[in-house]
Amino acid sequence: MRPALALFALSLVAAGALNAGAPVSAQTATFSTEIQNGYPNTVTFFLNATAGGEIVDVSLRYSITGAGASALAKPDAVTPGSTISTEVVVSTGGDNHIPVGNEFVYFWELTLDDGSQLLSETNAFFYLPPGRVWSRIENEFMHIHYYGDREQIATDFLAAAGATYERIGRRLLGTELEVVPVNVVLFGSEEEMQGARPTRGETFDDATFTCGSQLGNTLFMIAVSCGTGDIADTLRHEFTHILTKAAGEGALTSLPAWLDEGTAVYSQTVPGSGYTDAFDAAVRADRLFPFDEIAGQNANPVLVGVFYGQSYEMVRYLIDLGGDDQFAELFATIKAGNRFDSAIEIVYGFDIDGFQEAFREANGLSASETEPEPEPTTAPQREQPDPATPVPTDPAEQIAPPSSGGDGGNDGLSGVAIGTIGGAVVLALLALLAYLVSMMLANREPQTAGAPQSADRPAEAAAPPPAAPEPEPDEWGPR
Repeated sequence: MRPALALFALSLVAAGALNAGAPVSAQTATFSTEIQNGYPNTVTFFLNATAGGEIVDVSLRYSITGAGASALAKPDAVTPGSTISTEVVVSTGGDNHIPVGNEFVYFWELTLDDGSQLLSETNAFFYLPPGRVWSRIENEFMHIHYYGDREQIATDFLAAAGATYERIGRRLLGTELEVVPVNVVLFGSEEEMQGARPTRGETFDDATFTCGSQLGNTLFMIAVSCGTGDIADTLRHEFTHILTKAAGEGALTSLPAWLDEGTAVYSQTVPGSGYTDAFDAAVRADRLFPFDEIAGQNANPVLVGVFYGQSYEMVRYLIDLGGDDQFAELFATIKAGNRFDSAIEIVYGFDIDGFQEAFREANGLSASETEPEPEPTTAPQREQPDPATPVPTDPAEQIAPPSSGGDGGNDGLSGVAIGTIGGAVVLALLALLAYLVSMMLANREPQTAGAPQSADRPAEAAAPPPAAPEPEPDEWGPR
């Protein structure tokens, strides 16, 4: 007996459909298929087939629902005969990652010794982790798969997805999903979910607690709070990544990370103090990410709070400046084939440098060293702290973005800190090291403030004090 994790038996009869150009055969064939679920690395298709002529070649043709492409896989060897038994192994891990929560649509193709071909009927196999009794609830655009006593959680998630689609997808981004359903797999723990998603690297994974992930049209979730009081915020966040891609990604264009992630944070009920506190500390220390560096994903687990806090504030700035319609126009302009920096200039009238200087001014910071482009005259101003408040010198406030000319490390200090260290440089560096270690350890707590990624939503580094008041949400998300 094969040591199958999950085994499904199907009896198939040749449909008689033929590939274009293949000779028609008067023969018929019978097909019997078993599928072994080798999650998370393989799905193996076992075939027993009988035909009236000699079978000399076998192919498995399959596609993933919604992926828009098909593939062909073949067995290692086929012994010709009128009756054959063979197997085809499809890799679902590594470079050929096919996440659970996806549906295989497949059929067999037999080639006979006279060159004719016979095809089986088309069948489907839904790929989920074995060893569980999975249930499903759904609406017109989303299926949520769960097991155990999580039906109410799945129901709440489905309701949150419906509200997010209406508020963020249709009203803010002006988009509709072209590929449905979105499949959501609700796991019981982070450890259980780890097998379903590709790693971002051992260092990053060890330093973060992952609340959810988005891979293509599939979402992975666990039912825990990730930095806000609403456990459905992770669902809102990850689902918004699918909406932003539908609204703004074209055949030759993609969204910058800050726009994608900032919009996803904006979809939450509140951004979470981990975002706002980290951003406020970076403003006080004048250590924001330069706009020419924040277009790509942040790979430093210590700086996730600043990265997502700044991304959210950049998005909020644009929405406050031009409203929902202009924000939707930005996505449509990118999707039409314009680079995001050109699209910003087309829609808002300033380039990336001008955007950066206007944003810095709105947050009470002086112009950067680069000569700024003309700034908009109607830029909204962010409420500033009391100007008498001194710039903090606690290492927790010295948040440094990766250097544009260096290795992306996190050991930079603000100019104010450097000017005041004097003879105490050794003590200050030791304090900074202790703080960074504490932040790394704090990331492993699932209830800390969450910092999402494009494909992952790990909980971010603990935010530095003092805590800023939590923004009040409105119907569009946190303000």
